[in-house]
Amino acid sequence: MNKLVLIDGNSIANRAFYALPLLSNDKGVYTNAVYGFAMMIMNVLEKEQPDHVLVAFDAGKTTFRHSQYKEYKGGRQKTPSELSEQFPFIRELLDAYSIPRYELPNYEADDIIGTITKHAEKDGLEVVVITGDRDLTQLASDKTTVYITKKGITDMEQNTPASLKEKYDLTPEQIIDMKGLMGDASDNIPGIPGVGEKTALKLLHQFGTVEEVLANADQISGKKLQEKIMDNKESAIMSKELATINTDSPLEIKVADLKYTGYDTEKVVPLLKELGFATLLKNIQGESSEPEKEMESLSFEIVDEITAAHLSDKTAIYVELDNDNYHTAPFIGMAFHSEAGTFFANADALTKSPALKTWLEEPKKEKVVYDAKKTIVGLSKFDIAVDGIEFDIMLASYLLNPSDTIGDFASVAFSHDFDAVKTDELVYGKGAKRAIPEEAIVAEHLARKVVAVSELEKKNAYGTRKQ
Repeated sequence: MNKLVLIDGNSIANRAFYALPLLSNDKGVYTNAVYGFAMMIMNVLEKEQPDHVLVAFDAGKTTFRHSQYKEYKGGRQKTPSELSEQFPFIRELLDAYSIPRYELPNYEADDIIGTITKHAEKDGLEVVVITGDRDLTQLASDKTTVYITKKGITDMEQNTPASLKEKYDLTPEQIIDMKGLMGDASDNIPGIPGVGEKTALKLLHQFGTVEEVLANADQISGKKLQEKIMDNKESAIMSKELATINTDSPLEIKVADLKYTGYDTEKVVPLLKELGFATLLKNIQGESSEPEKEMESLSFEIVDEITAAHLSDKTAIYVELDNDNYHTAPFIGMAFHSEAGTFFANADALTKSPALKTWLEEPKKEKVVYDAKKTIVGLSKFDIAVDGIEFDIMLASYLLNPSDTIGDFASVAFSHDFDAVKTDELVYGKGAKRAIPEEAIVAEHLARKVVAVSELEKKNAYGTRKQ
């Protein structure tokens, strides 16, 4: 059975914006909502493997519901400018991923999703809806599953007719009736004043629908509740209508227009680089089905002892440990790069190099590193108290893009067009298969890393060079 994924664009963008800290790229453009949206897109594409995809957006602030109730959504605060300015990038992201998007004047994204869902079910497709809005659970059926985002963006709650029955003892259609009775503060739907979820469920378990509740108001126990229902019949009916998704909206697209055949990395990669999404770039790079490009040869030397001839007044250094627990992790090796050349030294070489200890502890000798903490702790194992660290690439990367994965230097280098560094996973393996390869392989890996560290600092990739 073919699968269609429908995404509530405004809802997911809003959830992403508030789920992540306010991030920006190196040009000062806010990107947290775009990043969260991109993470969700990649997660959904990988998990669901859809044949058809659509992201639906609200077309504007007013819809046909406002003509029925002008205070509809009236209590909502204005969209923060930090979020609204990210929507063009979200649309650009979808275009880069070749994912169809659609909006319809006078209608909400919910109505687009509801209408497409109805057509897709008739065509025999399995439908998956992704949203942060529980109103869409009314679309759940034997062919349609509605996922509601919970914490963050990728953690989602599955809603099916069975799960709604278990949670509320209601059918999907009765979700509308529940909103009719209790209202919805987020959309400024009034419902019946004083009726909350508990009372609404009790009434629906007894009478089934809003209409039946109103028709049998005189049979409801509790005089005050009876009076509230009798006095707010019109409000209850209107509230149910406002909460009802229009599944017959005048769309100009069809299910057949939503086929998804994958994305072109040549379109996606430049945008992710512009936005500064190093982690996503790494994932894209890892997914590429193209054969791995052979890296240009790199000249470096494995030394048994580091002397003053191997060091300069300013040198890039890279320390490698076997895991992230710096204080207990075994030392793997260290690489240097300066005008003197590129060198690798193992633990034995460090113990035979008094000149290195002197240089590392001299504050006037400038060091450029990736992860100052790892450098300092790793070298303290050799009774070396590092001083004179002028610049930490990892710290700069984190400050500019806190959402990026900084644990693997390759992804950071790649985001700045340095693709001559392999990921640690490619070199060392992962999980139970992780192992340290022969020294020549480790030496080249660290040599490539330290050259990239030096080049990133020279390129002023982080805009922080002293003038």
